[in-house]
Amino acid sequence: MAFSFLKRQKPESHPKNQAPIAIDYRAVALTDVGSVRDNNEDNLVFIRPFDLKTRASHGCLALVADGMGGYSYGELASKMATDIISRNYFDAKYNIETALRKAFEKANKAIYQHAAKNAGYRGMGTTCTGVVLLGDQIYLGHVGDSRAYLVKKDRVVQLSNDHTLVQHLLDTGQITQAESLSHPQRNVVTRAMGTSMKLQADFLKHKLRFEVGDRLLICSDGLYEYVPEEELQQILIQNKMNEASQRLIDLAKQRGGHDNISVLIVETYRTDLNQASNPTQKINLS
Repeated sequence: MAFSFLKRQKPESHPKNQAPIAIDYRAVALTDVGSVRDNNEDNLVFIRPFDLKTRASHGCLALVADGMGGYSYGELASKMATDIISRNYFDAKYNIETALRKAFEKANKAIYQHAAKNAGYRGMGTTCTGVVLLGDQIYLGHVGDSRAYLVKKDRVVQLSNDHTLVQHLLDTGQITQAESLSHPQRNVVTRAMGTSMKLQADFLKHKLRFEVGDRLLICSDGLYEYVPEEELQQILIQNKMNEASQRLIDLAKQRGGHDNISVLIVETYRTDLNQASNPTQKINLS
């Protein structure tokens, strides 16, 4: 089992004449190999920039990637995706939508070229679901079948759209929702990062707002295959973030755990940044 947690650093100073940021975020990330597989091909990261100017212009970044293509190749692809996007997204030359798109495209190109130059890596790729949070705004970059949910007290909303064969069959009326749950090809993705030189991904600013009391969940398919939306909502609303993340992974493992399981939960809260705060940084343990 691998954990992601937040490390305290020195208090940050505030640029002269800059208004305090009223909204801030905290996150918990947890990934597990599951009950069947020998290695974990998922990678996840949450980045809350140390620099206030960067945070004010580009927000915070949350990413979950689920690799594919073989024993170690999927793990490499998902790590390349999260690393490259993380390094490139916070480029101050671009606005949020453009920066997210360009970062995804750089990761896609790097993975594709790596596979093209190494015959043993042919077919490697990864899903990637990234969410940028700025104030109460939600920006999404997404390819594949990992998912982003916005969980409110009265409902849960899937922010991303699955790029899968089953979703296509649902959208075109060829199967019913009930049939999709047990379809033999429900894990076949129609888009992925790194499998083609040209990236086909979704980028959008969501109409819904990320409000105090809400929670954002980004997860790999190893979770939602076993835990339906109603149960996701109940667990996320009724538990602290660290307890909710562990509970969700335990449930997925108890019900089969055929795949790696990754959970990244973010919540927003009001804060006064005229007072010293503790920036955060993701650290991986395995």
